[in-house]
Amino acid sequence: MRVTRLAAVAAMAALVSACEFTVRDDSQANPANEAATQQQQQQQAQLAQIREQAAREFQQLRFLVDVSDRQLRVLNGEQVIHAHDVSVGTREWPTPTGSWEIHRVDLNPEWIPPKDEEWAKDEERKAPGAADNPMGRARLVYRMPNTIHGTNELSSLGKAASHGSIRVANDVVIQLAELLLKAGGAWEGPQWFQQMAQNQSREFQIDLPRPVPIVVQD
Repeated sequence: MRVTRLAAVAAMAALVSACEFTVRDDSQANPANEAATQQQQQQQAQLAQIREQAAREFQQLRFLVDVSDRQLRVLNGEQVIHAHDVSVGTREWPTPTGSWEIHRVDLNPEWIPPKDEEWAKDEERKAPGAADNPMGRARLVYRMPNTIHGTNELSSLGKAASHGSIRVANDVVIQLAELLLKAGGAWEGPQWFQQMAQNQSREFQIDLPRPVPIVVQD
């Protein structure tokens, strides 16, 4: 009886090995999937082209902040293309000097009081778009917690009035944000930008694939 069972098992194994099995992947042959993949590839190619065209004009973009004369200058190569009055840090909370890269743009930023700063110990979080949010309409990040950010306190511009960050007018910081997104390879078109900028109740953080240099000097 044992021999008979072994023989039957061997015969079945031989029959299985003699058969050919073909696994068919219908997803690859599905016209709908192929069309969706093709559409996605086209959209990615179009986005890459939009970003390349936007960045081409500003390949040598850089920011220069003079703390002493309280001016922010935006240069493309050696040409100054924008100059704006800024507010800088006070003697007690000076604006750090040095060289960094602006690597992120925050539109409608939330403000969270820095835990390690004595002046902020009694401050409360401010939601995106809040009238008393000290970050204003946008924040350009190069060295947290010190950033370039918007303000509606226009009387502070040209003065030493901040806790170390660099303030510019809200309309200016939106212009600078748009410029950085173009130069930094993150641009997706004017409608995309306007939708985010106008949705003031929500924060949008956009990393720059190509960070933009910034120098802050005395």
